[in-house]
Amino acid sequence: MKIAKYTFLLLLILSASFGCQRDDICAESVDTTPLLIIRFYDIDEPDELKAPQNLSVRAADDSIPGFVVNTGGQTPVRYYRFSRDSIAIPLRTNADVTSYVLTLNTEENDTTATTTGVRDTINFSYGRQEEYINRACAYKLSYLGLKVDVDGGAAGPNWIQDIQIEEPNVEDQNQAHVSIFF
Repeated sequence: MKIAKYTFLLLLILSASFGCQRDDICAESVDTTPLLIIRFYDIDEPDELKAPQNLSVRAADDSIPGFVVNTGGQTPVRYYRFSRDSIAIPLRTNADVTSYVLTLNTEENDTTATTTGVRDTINFSYGRQEEYINRACAYKLSYLGLKVDVDGGAAGPNWIQDIQIEEPNVEDQNQAHVSIFF
């Protein structure tokens, strides 16, 4: 009788342990939805990278997933007073248009990048294509046919003098997709 109880308990434990699966975690090595890579160049020397000084980047409509860095102001700012020659920003996964406000020469006390500096709004339009990766990673989104438009207001672009699409299909983060000349 005791042996039957122990056997039953052992079988119950074994069946419970074989029924469990490890947690599915998406490995970092798996390519997921890529960020848009933008490189900045000197308009006078088009082959020379140039870092915009005190660049701040924020979503025009504050609704871009993954764009959540906040510097203490009310408007989320992804890059705040950034001074390097390239940035990586997300595109909207639920719409075919994403708009960003790029502010050059943001002053230190302007944590929302809305009152100082010179601003241009960049509108990216694209098509979206989903690809199933696996159960842990779910879907990867690729952006196809990237187009760009710059709006600086009534007078036209303020500091961005030219934009070139280097790679119209945003499928990975291995190269720059857009070049901005200023």
